[in-house]
Amino acid sequence: MRLRGMGAQGLLGALALAVAICGLSSRGMAQEAPDEAEGREHVFLRLGYGLVQYETSGRASVFGTPIDNAKVGFGQHSSAIIEAGWRFAPSWSLSVLTGLPPTVSLEGRGAFEGFGTISKVTYGSTMLGLQYHPLQFGRFDPYIGAGIDYTAILNTSGGSIPGLRVKDAIGPVLQAGFEFGLTRNLALYTDVRKVWLKFRAKGTVPDPVAPYPVQVSVTPNPTVLSIGLTYRF
Repeated sequence: MRLRGMGAQGLLGALALAVAICGLSSRGMAQEAPDEAEGREHVFLRLGYGLVQYETSGRASVFGTPIDNAKVGFGQHSSAIIEAGWRFAPSWSLSVLTGLPPTVSLEGRGAFEGFGTISKVTYGSTMLGLQYHPLQFGRFDPYIGAGIDYTAILNTSGGSIPGLRVKDAIGPVLQAGFEFGLTRNLALYTDVRKVWLKFRAKGTVPDPVAPYPVQVSVTPNPTVLSIGLTYRF
């Protein structure tokens, strides 16, 4: 499944529309069946499906000399995700999110278009976040948050630049989302996160005369939209 042609603004707009629709419907339902779990401390577990869109940007150089319009972009992907957290106060929660390590393509763009797929990269991402819950409307519980992401490169293979070495990256995260209670312990959730990351990589391009070194920096800055179920313990 792919998110093509939809930028961060589109994702945020879709989330805002969903929040407005669910907010209107939940106000009436809240009086009839209030969520007993609201307002108390609890541990929660989320299982969901995340759609990831990257901004294609970055730079490249050969022998240390920058190449005009030489760029490297991440391929897009989707993945199952899991998040565990603690609602330690009525208006505050803390969580950590990770997912199944995906394998994505590093694609040459611009002046690097001829390189095609530069390498296949498998990575694991972990996000630690603090969320603020400003309002609770019965079953409807919106939140905003901030945190930090650490992305570890687990493996690189294949492609036109064999032996490419990509360094791990760390960066800030902003998020917004909401839960909609189904029962005392079970809720639906949707969440959007914006992550700022920068990866640096080095490799050698094969050549009949002599191989030459290439350095690239990639700033994918992914937007992650996730939906799924929350279970409150």
